[in-house]
Amino acid sequence: MMFFIDLICESKSKIPLFSRFSDETLKEFSSLLIKKEFSRNQLLISQGDLSRSMFFIVSGRVKVFSNDDEGKQTIFAFLNEGDYCGELSLLDAEPRSASVISLGKTVTLQLTYEQFDAFLQKHPNICYPMFKALTARIREVDETICSLTSLDIYGRLIQLLYKEAREENGKLMTQRLTQQDISEMVGSSREMVSRILTELRKGGYIEIDKKRISIEKKLPRHW
Repeated sequence: MMFFIDLICESKSKIPLFSRFSDETLKEFSSLLIKKEFSRNQLLISQGDLSRSMFFIVSGRVKVFSNDDEGKQTIFAFLNEGDYCGELSLLDAEPRSASVISLGKTVTLQLTYEQFDAFLQKHPNICYPMFKALTARIREVDETICSLTSLDIYGRLIQLLYKEAREENGKLMTQRLTQQDISEMVGSSREMVSRILTELRKGGYIEIDKKRISIEKKLPRHW
């Protein structure tokens, strides 16, 4: 049990959901979590399922996506250590709206609806900060949908690069992203994505190394 407590306490500063928890409350909460390990290409969540649990990512990387009736895939996000997924299932009993798959060995901590409900009844004072954090995630989805309808392909790609980039050694750098990943996230063809990335690279705006993209200088607003 101490192993789980240490894991979640170490993640407190990285996960906004826990930012208002006292150490004592956090330790109690962490005791409810179940360690789940996934190998590469293993589903954590399947679109359409009625399961009700969320996952906190301790290590590894996952992809959140959905498939339409014709099998076309849309990628919503890539999540890493400190992120979480499946939270909407704790708020309603509707089928899962998206699938989540591991991209490599991934360690998670799972919270079921029953555990979540019992914990909130015992600690009603933390409802507001928790729901506030969950609402922020929903707003991110709204912004993604808005960008798909209001921005052109170039605008969506630039927005995606800034969203996925994290500072490393003074540079903004993404995790590994294939051109197919990017095309599915911005709703474009892989050929168009390749063309835009090539032009940005020629202009000295980005560098690409082992599928990781570093932003070398401010990206132009228009292409």
